[in-house]
Amino acid sequence: MYFFRSLMRLLRLRWVSIIFSGLAIIFILISLYISQVSLIRQFDFKVYDTLLPLAKREALTAVPVVIDIDEASLDAYGQWPWPRYLVSNLLIKLKEQGVSAIALDILFSEPDRSSPTSIKKYLKEHENLNLNLQGFPQAMLDYDQMLAKTLKDTPSVLGAYAHFEKTKPSEALDMPGSVNLIIKGSQGAKEFESSVLNISSATLPLESFWNNAPIGFINVSPDSDGIVRRVPLLFKWNDEVYSSLSLRVLMLALGAKKLTVNMNPEGIESVRVGAYTIPLSPEGEFLLPFQGPHKTYTYISAKDVLQDKVDPTILKGAVAFVGTSAPGLLDIRATPFDTFYPGIEIHATLLDAVLAQKFIQDIPWVHVVQVLIIFISGIISIFIFGFARPYVYMLVGLFMAGSIVFISRYYFIQGYYLSPLYGLITIGSQGVFILFLRFWQAERQKAFLYNTFSRYVSPEIVKRITKLQGNIFAGEERNVTIMFTDIRRFTAMSESLKPEQVVNLLNRYFTPMTALVRENSGTLDKFIGDSLMCFWNAPVPVPYHAVKAVETAIKLHENLEKLNVELATDFGLTMSMGVGVHTGKVYVGNMGSADLLNYTIIGDNVNLASRIEGLCAIYQAGIVISSITKEECESHFGFQFLDVLRVKGKQQPIAVYIPMTLEEAKKREEELKTWDTAIDSYQKGNFEDALIDFEALREKFPTTYIYELYVERTKKLLANPPENWDGVWVLSIK
Repeated sequence: MYFFRSLMRLLRLRWVSIIFSGLAIIFILISLYISQVSLIRQFDFKVYDTLLPLAKREALTAVPVVIDIDEASLDAYGQWPWPRYLVSNLLIKLKEQGVSAIALDILFSEPDRSSPTSIKKYLKEHENLNLNLQGFPQAMLDYDQMLAKTLKDTPSVLGAYAHFEKTKPSEALDMPGSVNLIIKGSQGAKEFESSVLNISSATLPLESFWNNAPIGFINVSPDSDGIVRRVPLLFKWNDEVYSSLSLRVLMLALGAKKLTVNMNPEGIESVRVGAYTIPLSPEGEFLLPFQGPHKTYTYISAKDVLQDKVDPTILKGAVAFVGTSAPGLLDIRATPFDTFYPGIEIHATLLDAVLAQKFIQDIPWVHVVQVLIIFISGIISIFIFGFARPYVYMLVGLFMAGSIVFISRYYFIQGYYLSPLYGLITIGSQGVFILFLRFWQAERQKAFLYNTFSRYVSPEIVKRITKLQGNIFAGEERNVTIMFTDIRRFTAMSESLKPEQVVNLLNRYFTPMTALVRENSGTLDKFIGDSLMCFWNAPVPVPYHAVKAVETAIKLHENLEKLNVELATDFGLTMSMGVGVHTGKVYVGNMGSADLLNYTIIGDNVNLASRIEGLCAIYQAGIVISSITKEECESHFGFQFLDVLRVKGKQQPIAVYIPMTLEEAKKREEELKTWDTAIDSYQKGNFEDALIDFEALREKFPTTYIYELYVERTKKLLANPPENWDGVWVLSIK
């Protein structure tokens, strides 16, 4: 106890608390680095992506060529999958053009059902029809046999896909041919079997195919952010070792019969094929030095190959990677350079890097080096930020950060990745925390005022007022989306409750509703009894603000359904709600007196939004939006036309709609189609035709009030036909 009290007294000393806190931060950062926390790794990925353009070379090797089954090829020869005879023809054409090897980034895991023999068998089994194939060329009877023969006669490598999850063991006795390995390692090197990726099963080509051509796995290794930066080169499956597609096709092109794997104490260090050494991660993964976005390498349409339209000099001696860039075939990946990067070009990137012998790899002893950087920069930061004057710690801190970035950049150009992130985090963390200690009293007072003020207005408005400083009445005209909500029949409902129950009920209702508005970037304006007013696109710009507002309106109703289950239990009642949404220009800013401000919006469009919310009760609709809002989010939702109205005090009519999710619109497609036809007749003044459709809808959907409303309205119009009918209904109430 005495020791603890003595320690606390010691920590009250300024210099002791600074040094102690700084050392604690160093220890925490070293622990975070060793544990490789996911969030920090995400930032590290972005740092790597930022440095990656430094690895671009002036010229590529021109050996990898992508044979692209593109949209033009699909238009010319039909949808995928193609008949295997067409693939066979493609391989033969490539061989005739003099390619050194062919890599097929395609899974031929199922028989070709378009073969004449397959069609004959199907017709016999399912339709009891006999197809006469007499006179049909023997070689064309079975497309799979044709492709198997072509694979044997061409320098091809087949694609396969590895599965790493525990699944049912394969029952196949035969397996494709593996690669021959020579494993080397210094004393203390880790065993190869405990380092290489182990797979549980695989999707393989047909046995007749892999009996005539080697296989290579097409797997890539997306990082946790979904970006592909590395690809595994070696796989272990049932005590056999296989390689990736690009490594296997390189072996074929070079005529190499084996791979040499070098091991070190951490795991796999490199793999050698022929005269080429490839540095790997301890798990056998290769860091891809992407050279640019998709189509950095030569692309040739498969159609042009099949039609002999390719310059022979392009393919002579090249390694042809056959795959697809067509979006519909789903072989599209995200890379640091491009979110639309065909998977086949990833394999081409690897081959190009190996042939050029230009790599990016971790600096030797990278973990030891990073720990030393954290420790040294942390110790210097303690004394700089803890005891120097502001201009000194700013200059020295910037110099340290710049030096770390410069060193990282220099090594990256040399082909080594030494992340500057951990050193920068150390300097930043020490600076922020130690400076916080130095200015603790002032900062605590600021935080107290900020948190107190934030209880009464939203944090967004607090930030805006802070930025405006003395000019807190400044305002501007801005296009916003406005929402009003209202609880239906709340006055009658509250009469049956005690005052404290009414307050509790409103709190239960408003808490999740306001949370939804904030989560969707909305600004809460005010509570008006049981009503809520909010808006989007102020004080800060909100992209697609109309979309967010309508999405929030739909979510409010979804949330109310869940809340009603609780309210029925606790209060013996349920609530219904109307939501009105409108988009238009308003004046937005801080308004009020010098001692009482409200950040709000005013203007004609605010009144119109309130009127639109009032239509929910008239039409018994949960959500009503204006045509202007609808135009802003046309492709994101489905809509049901409600009416064209001329509201009281307005000369310009406005169309209103009921929004819904695209899924709901799809389910109600026939209903909405009939509705649109009826509305079209109604607006053109063909009331007899409109009434027929309205009555049909009312009969089929008796709980939908607007169908009943339009039936009654149309009958009145038939009884007293209006002159100069323009389809606009005049609303006499506000």
